[in-house]
Amino acid sequence: MKTAFVFQGGGSIAATQVGMLRALTEAGVAADLVVGSSAGAINAVRFALEPTAAGIDHLETLWSRVKRRDVFPVTAQDLLPALVGLGGGVASNRALRRLLERELGGTDLSELTLPAYVVATDLASGDPVTLSRGPAVRALLATTALPGVFPPVDIDGRRFVDGGIASVTPVLEAEALGAETSYVLPSIGPSDPESVPRGAGPVALRALSQLLGRASANEVAVARHRVYVLPAPSLGRANPFDFRNTRALIDEGERLVREWLHSHRPQAA
Repeated sequence: MKTAFVFQGGGSIAATQVGMLRALTEAGVAADLVVGSSAGAINAVRFALEPTAAGIDHLETLWSRVKRRDVFPVTAQDLLPALVGLGGGVASNRALRRLLERELGGTDLSELTLPAYVVATDLASGDPVTLSRGPAVRALLATTALPGVFPPVDIDGRRFVDGGIASVTPVLEAEALGAETSYVLPSIGPSDPESVPRGAGPVALRALSQLLGRASANEVAVARHRVYVLPAPSLGRANPFDFRNTRALIDEGERLVREWLHSHRPQAA
């Protein structure tokens, strides 16, 4: 039976997936393939390169050390062209490229230990496209190219943007690749209905999380294979552009999935 780990996007909140990976692997849940979208694809590809406890340790160190400037450096050099319609985004992807190249070098997606698939969005059609070969760094820059923030990425004559636009939870892509069971490692947790956000930023983030949550639920609902959506930490004040709380997110992801496995794994067997 082929098992897939499916990684959602979510910016810095995707750090929670590292703790989830640790809980899954220590419980003996193994993946035959991984599929990732947006920031989740970074976790998917790095795990596929080294699907071991040491590899998860490396991911934890990476997330614990990364700073906002390592991912979202916005400078006047980038901002001014974007404001007059000449740039593809308000931030360059140079810093993110350097970070990914340090982790992956020139690795090709087809060379990873586990089969890994990166889902990006074709800007022309809006359709999800599954990338399975070619430079891993290029594929990850494509699936994390948040429109308006990062420029689109050209691959083989097509322009790609953030994979979460077309498929925030790529379980259907996993199904098409032969998965019979998928474990979804989410970053979109429940919102507190008692907490009403105030201010433009928090309101926008709450609305975005609700939009993506509904899209994710729809993707899971139409999947024909067995899908387990793991629990994610409540969003609370979590911000996908804030990297100061990644350690806490990792710990909470691990705790929640350990508890989930304790009560659900017998039914999953």
